[in-house]
Amino acid sequence: MRLGKIGAFLVASIAAGALSTAASALTIKVSDSHNNNHSTVIALNEMSANIEKRTNGDVTVQVFGAGVLGTESEMINQLRMGILDMVRTAPTDLEKFNPVYSAFLLPYLFKDDAGVEKAMNAVKEDVFNAHPEAGFMGLSWNTAGARSFYTVSKEINSPEDLAGLKIRVPNSRSMSQAVEMLGATATPVPWGEVYTALQQGIVDGAEGSPTSLIDGKFVEIVRHFSFDRHFTIPDVLIISTKTWEKLSDEQKAIFKEEAETYTQRVAQLEEEKISKAIEQAKEQGVVFKEVDLEPFKARVMSLYDALRADNAEAAAIVARIEKAQE
Repeated sequence: MRLGKIGAFLVASIAAGALSTAASALTIKVSDSHNNNHSTVIALNEMSANIEKRTNGDVTVQVFGAGVLGTESEMINQLRMGILDMVRTAPTDLEKFNPVYSAFLLPYLFKDDAGVEKAMNAVKEDVFNAHPEAGFMGLSWNTAGARSFYTVSKEINSPEDLAGLKIRVPNSRSMSQAVEMLGATATPVPWGEVYTALQQGIVDGAEGSPTSLIDGKFVEIVRHFSFDRHFTIPDVLIISTKTWEKLSDEQKAIFKEEAETYTQRVAQLEEEKISKAIEQAKEQGVVFKEVDLEPFKARVMSLYDALRADNAEAAAIVARIEKAQE
């Protein structure tokens, strides 16, 4: 997705504002590609209000949702350039800047929601603080729900059913490879263009959580949702290392506390949204189906061996994630 006139204007305005911010106050600019009614944007706005209140207005947080500042990769680059301070993004984009995040892109890495929480609590500090030379550090994470396949017309019951189908994936080498191994043709499409791609037949389906059907209005086009749960990828809220160093020790403590609250708040909102999304989608004709996961898992286990051979740093994190779920 390219920046439109509005997005370009906002980026220019933010850059100009960064130069004119008074020394006595700090304005933190955070961006999220999700729609403004998405759980992460709601939680970021609550976090913003709490930080401003707790710092007595010495720190304010401006939230830019709905992808108005571009794709997640573009927003990370803006953060690295000093235009933005914080970005809610996914490991699919973070792995391009920090190889440790490739650990989270292995299929069937987490057993369930409880496994995600246990594992993230075990590894998050080391992951968040790895490779500071990238220009950012992790501040918090949030659940993004298990990702499964949803399609316009063909029901997916096994990997064989994916043969010949073009499935939208984020622009991620790791995710594309996994989806290809599962049997489909992986087709990277920016989130903001997925509806049109489904509508025009550019792709036959996509993969994500049930909330994607509602958030992206895909429920108007998609007819089948198969719970193969091939990915459970946590989102990460990152902050510029330069911005972090501008905060006092007291302010850093407040940010860390509010980051924990952000994680819990998104989890609460997502749990409510997933249940509601499934009911809404069913009412509009989407058929949900549980499938046997073993044939899907069997196709992608070689990715674990490949990661161990190519990325020792990420492989060490994977080992700790697996141990935390024992």
